[in-house]
Amino acid sequence: MSFPDEAIGNGTLTHGQSSASFDLGTFSGRFAFAIEGESPHAFSRRSGISSTMVRKYLEGSMPGLDKLLEIAEATHVTLDWLAAGRGQMRPTEGQAKSIMVTGDAPDGFIAVPKLDIRPSAGAGSMGFHEDGEPDIVAFKEDWLRRIGISPKFARLMVAQGDSMRETINDGDLMIVDISIREFIDEAIYVLVYGGLVRLKRLQMLRSGLLLLKSDNPRYETEEVPLAEQPELIIGGRVRWAGGSI
Repeated sequence: MSFPDEAIGNGTLTHGQSSASFDLGTFSGRFAFAIEGESPHAFSRRSGISSTMVRKYLEGSMPGLDKLLEIAEATHVTLDWLAAGRGQMRPTEGQAKSIMVTGDAPDGFIAVPKLDIRPSAGAGSMGFHEDGEPDIVAFKEDWLRRIGISPKFARLMVAQGDSMRETINDGDLMIVDISIREFIDEAIYVLVYGGLVRLKRLQMLRSGLLLLKSDNPRYETEEVPLAEQPELIIGGRVRWAGGSI
């Protein structure tokens, strides 16, 4: 596959050029569209991929997963769109930081275990996540550290209920830091209280009274007196749920 010099040589798309100018049914076409007219040499310098390989990819060669990840990161497109033309081209917040893998995670990514407990963000009940998904969600290790969590303490959970809407919605996937087992500051925690797994924002008053708060104004704040606080067990702090918390 060849590309006219005016399309890729000067770093910009020519006047009136659109996705129709590229064969988005092929990887090379999607790659060319994603770099938006940037020259192979310029993209090579920016991405760290050799210009020889960039030209080969533009001419039809298919990169391996490691290079696909590098290209997706450098062009700010989703891996699914780049590799297979599936889904949306541009990632939502946090999406580019995770991939689904069926084997070992690629270099730079950490497979985060998915717990089968669904913390309730509503009236509360003990629920279990048993969908039998074979895939593992892997996140970029440096991104996990940037949101304040050591990868070995990261766990995935699924929220249930609407008491934390709009911050966390029913069915949202969350990253929970299980190294935090006590109240540190006002934040959203997974906890067990009254025999129920809960998802609540905790606030400690100067009097020692602990408040279980919901971000949905339809729900009232619950108070946990000092005498009952030993019965409240914190399982972890939520660090991410479609966006940093």
